[in-house]
Amino acid sequence: MRLPYFPLHVVLFPHLPLPLHVFEERYRAMARDLVSDASPYAGRFVVSMITDGHEVAKRHNGPRSPVRSRQIGTIAEVRSADQLADGRWVLLAAGLSRAVLGAVDQSGPYALVEAAPLPEVAGVGAERLVAEVQVALDRYLATVKRFVATAASESQPPEEVNDVTASLDAVLKPIHLPEDPLAASYAVGGLLQVELTRKQELLELPDAASRLRAEIKLLRRESRLLADGAMPPIAPADLRYNPN
Repeated sequence: MRLPYFPLHVVLFPHLPLPLHVFEERYRAMARDLVSDASPYAGRFVVSMITDGHEVAKRHNGPRSPVRSRQIGTIAEVRSADQLADGRWVLLAAGLSRAVLGAVDQSGPYALVEAAPLPEVAGVGAERLVAEVQVALDRYLATVKRFVATAASESQPPEEVNDVTASLDAVLKPIHLPEDPLAASYAVGGLLQVELTRKQELLELPDAASRLRAEIKLLRRESRLLADGAMPPIAPADLRYNPN
């Protein structure tokens, strides 16, 4: 299928949300077409991780800077759209399915790409792996909470440490993974705070069982690093809308 193409510095997993702040004219045009009642795309577009280049075009009158991205991305669907008074858009999209990307057409106001959905495969032993991933995830979140609380106690006055602890309790609530191994594998992929390249590797794995096994290793690795004080969790500044 031929769909609008939105390369980003992000890895989107199926079933997970993607908030977008759209301000470039080419993507404003895309947003208008996506939400139009007469849209041939039914609100669907393709996201893939940028490997070379920028989300935001340089402000000059020359040709657009080339962007390179991974061949496997995700078909997304707009779930809500609000246009601001100055023409910008605030979109909330959700991943639908993984896809292999083909030829890109840059001739129009925005890029279009050929995208072939990939099959959803559970893989051997996927169901029994969900419980093991749940244990690893619980330990990972508990380690993140201890790490942040310890770091706060070393640099903040006691009353602010209490505020940090209360915030952590509110944010890092127990997360119960879905029983479906495919949905569970995508949920953990979205939760893991690791390099984008590692997330992309998870997205590209052929089935849920392979993904869950890799996620168990990553969760245990990240827990060990945090317990040793070797690596902080994601910075609050990274929890933001994706600009185009």
